[in-house]
Amino acid sequence: MADAVLPWRPGDPVAAPTDDPGTAQADIARFGYCVLADALDAETLAAARDRLVSQAEAERRAGIAFADQGPRQPPKRDYGSLPENAFTEEAGGINQRVWMLVNKGRVFRDLVTHPRTAPIVESVLGPDYLLSTLSANIAKPGGTLMGLHTDQWWMPRPLPRGAEPVRAGAIRRGEFYGYDDGDPARAIAPPVACNVMFCLNDFTEANGATRIAPFSHRTGLQPPPGAPHSVPTVAAEAPAGAAVIFEGRTWHGTGANRANGPRLGVLATYCAPQFRTQENYTLGADPAALEEASEELLARLGFKVWNAYGRTGDPHRRFVYPPADIVGEME
Repeated sequence: MADAVLPWRPGDPVAAPTDDPGTAQADIARFGYCVLADALDAETLAAARDRLVSQAEAERRAGIAFADQGPRQPPKRDYGSLPENAFTEEAGGINQRVWMLVNKGRVFRDLVTHPRTAPIVESVLGPDYLLSTLSANIAKPGGTLMGLHTDQWWMPRPLPRGAEPVRAGAIRRGEFYGYDDGDPARAIAPPVACNVMFCLNDFTEANGATRIAPFSHRTGLQPPPGAPHSVPTVAAEAPAGAAVIFEGRTWHGTGANRANGPRLGVLATYCAPQFRTQENYTLGADPAALEEASEELLARLGFKVWNAYGRTGDPHRRFVYPPADIVGEME
């Protein structure tokens, strides 16, 4: 199937690092991803890298580190069916994930609304969108190649009139849903998610740079079983301080790190305001962080009412602030 629907082959053109936002937007529309050079200035880059390394080590010492992509670990298609200790170093995990970075440093919160990357995300999703998750992926030597996936796997596909619909609440990660055979003339869902991977050190093929299947965003399909081994991919190589930005339909996965040191990345995933986010910021965000948050950051975290959605009372209110907005029983 991949051969029939993916026109890209190794040696064909790929997105190259660029500091021009217009070129970056054109690349993401054409290839499904772009590489924005110099997204972070030297001071921000150093601060983000130092904060991430310190936080990751502290979580390891505290015994709460999340470790995955080990060769002995089960695939993580359904977190709810796995034991709580499945993603630890003791269970064979190698790469380290650091979750909920909005609570773990102002430098991370500043990345959510970064002025260099926000216009490119907006070119994919429009002016209104939410932060779905802000996390770190530290790919360490020995970590395995991640299977290709999309980040809007939950999006029901358009169907021909009269076709039996797939129940949206029955969709599961890693399965094929909807009516689609890769025909380029067939309607497909638009992008409703977008990722920004901030490169805190050089991303290379050797150290596990994110692997991407160019043009896969135009297929309307989920990756076939066994990908990426059966699908041609490219390592999204980028220098430290760059941002690799790819839309939610693009097939991608963490590369295998065969180098001598870790690959440090901070991943901001955004989604359209109609969809549920991966991290629940209205419940889990540190109140102290919210007190100093700008209206733009609060909007990205889901505190801004969107066309009456997300409200806690009157739909005309622009923002919600728990718990002061709660109205309980009255007599």
